[in-house]
Amino acid sequence: MDTMNTNITIDNIISRKLKTLHPKDKLERVKEIFDEYDVHHIPIHVMGDVRGIVSLGDILFLEGITTNNFDEFLKNKKFQLTTVDEIMTARPYCVNTGDLISEVLETMVEKRVNALPVKENDELVGIITTFDILNYFKKVLTSK
Repeated sequence: MDTMNTNITIDNIISRKLKTLHPKDKLERVKEIFDEYDVHHIPIHVMGDVRGIVSLGDILFLEGITTNNFDEFLKNKKFQLTTVDEIMTARPYCVNTGDLISEVLETMVEKRVNALPVKENDELVGIITTFDILNYFKKVLTSK
């Protein structure tokens, strides 16, 4: 059986087109980003410092099930009034562009996370998700 090279860095497989938010942004803005862009995680930062991360799952959980107009009204009010810092996962684990795929996978499995903010020289430059890694391995496996 061929062994796959996991001793390559994540630099070329991370998503660099980031949508980011401030901790005091409203959930209404989070929902707009998830609805408009094909992303499932949004890093939260202040002046380059990663403070948290919000996932589409977090928003879907908050949306819950609306059964009538009043439920829908309450949900909309909640999204207008609640700030990101009230629901975000604070102080997320971060990785660096020079980290190996094997190290990043180990971190994701150990910490049970699907996305990690990526830094370069202590500055947020991207995000890597399990989807990014699976897509990379799919390309490697199908190119043989």
